[in-house]
Amino acid sequence: MLRQYTVKSSCRSLLSIALLMAVALFSGGPNSYVYAANKDHTSLRLMKQVVPGADSFSDKEGEVPVYKAYKTDPDSGEKTLIGYAFVSADTHPEPSGYSGEIDSLIGMDLQGNITGLKVVYYKESHRHSWGDFFAWDGYEDQFIGKRAEERFQIGKDIDGIVKATISTKAMSRGVRQAVRAVTLEYLR
Repeated sequence: MLRQYTVKSSCRSLLSIALLMAVALFSGGPNSYVYAANKDHTSLRLMKQVVPGADSFSDKEGEVPVYKAYKTDPDSGEKTLIGYAFVSADTHPEPSGYSGEIDSLIGMDLQGNITGLKVVYYKESHRHSWGDFFAWDGYEDQFIGKRAEERFQIGKDIDGIVKATISTKAMSRGVRQAVRAVTLEYLR
């Protein structure tokens, strides 16, 4: 009888630990991962965030790959091109941060202004101890309104993050080269 109780108690303890680990991994707190719908880490929800006002997107297309962003007229059903969504990893060479590549989903209007930015994937060895510094309030928002002509220079027109200098510089370079590539291909 005592042995049966010990086995049940051990199983309950293991189940409790497994449940706590699952909650910690999938809870969406500040250290959570971005989960996306496809291999380039995008989803319709994220694309709508980086191109406000868009209600539909094309499949990825072009020499410099983009998702064309459309707004549909509710009366006529006609779609109007309002901008582009694209992933920084699609322009090469892809800069590496401290522990690997940093992929950003970028939205841009037809005048060449960044309309939104989301870091959708990166590996960072210090992410669990220092937190998800790219998700800090205002970090991604500081890119909104920037154009291809700007320098995207840390400490000048982009605020850096203490203890993440290599990663923030790499991310800014990746965003700058992606914005320039899309501007040259689609807006000139």
